Amino acid sequence: MGFHHSLLRFSGIVSFSLFIVACSSKQVQEPDLPERVYYDKAQQALEENLPTTAIKHLKDLDSRYPFGEFSTRAELDLIYAQMEASDFIAAHASAERFIKNHPEHDSVDYAYYMRAMSTYKGAESLMSRYLNLDPSERDSKELNKAFKEFADFTARYPDSTYAPDAKARMYYLREMVARHELQVAHYYLKRKAPLSALRRSQEVIQHYPSTRSVEEALAISVQSYNDLKQTDLAQTNLAVLKQNFPNSSYVDNKGNFIALKLPNDADPGFLYWVTFGMID
Repeated sequence: MGFHHSLLRFSGIVSFSLFIVACSSKQVQEPDLPERVYYDKAQQALEENLPTTAIKHLKDLDSRYPFGEFSTRAELDLIYAQMEASDFIAAHASAERFIKNHPEHDSVDYAYYMRAMSTYKGAESLMSRYLNLDPSERDSKELNKAFKEFADFTARYPDSTYAPDAKARMYYLREMVARHELQVAHYYLKRKAPLSALRRSQEVIQHYPSTRSVEEALAISVQSYNDLKQTDLAQTNLAVLKQNFPNSSYVDNKGNFIALKLPNDADPGFLYWVTFGMID
């Protein structure tokens, strides 16, 4: 009797525990609120600098009232809230979705602008992870993508309120991409690959002629041609350098080219190798 009594008691405890777990695992379905309430809650969260909370309310509104009075405004606000939350990938996706679903909307220019901004900010955020190194030292793929998206936006909506800011960022991006090309060119010079360095410098001269990187690109071209023993071409590029930059720091008082100074590990000596580069 004692054994059966204990077994029944144990079974009762297990059953009750399972019942409690089952009840606690059930998701409580929140009752739907009026559409305006979700929208107002989202606006309040944005005003209080709580973008994550705003995103939740805006998504709740969209799921419950996909064709409601505030649905379109909520889609635009969602892009902004995601940007404020630094969720640039989600903001980019939301902007593209708005463009696809509302191509004729009065505020579609904002969506195009924010799509480019999300790429721009994403690239900027990625660069900042590298101990605040010069952005030009990082991969330029995202910078190029942001530039193209800004260019697409300004071509479609040249009179948009956001166009001046987009054009200013395009100028900055051109400078960054050009400087990135120079960083790569210096890397190739360091690795004794003058032909590859030459190609990078010519890329800047041909495609980014209005940037501040052209002077240095011409200097790299001269250096590369000298390394390749192409004296005539080196002199031609030197003449272009002196003509366009008469006070260039790459030319001495006699008009001679000043060879670019490469880091010591470009041609390391014995001491460099045995100290693993700690002593030049």
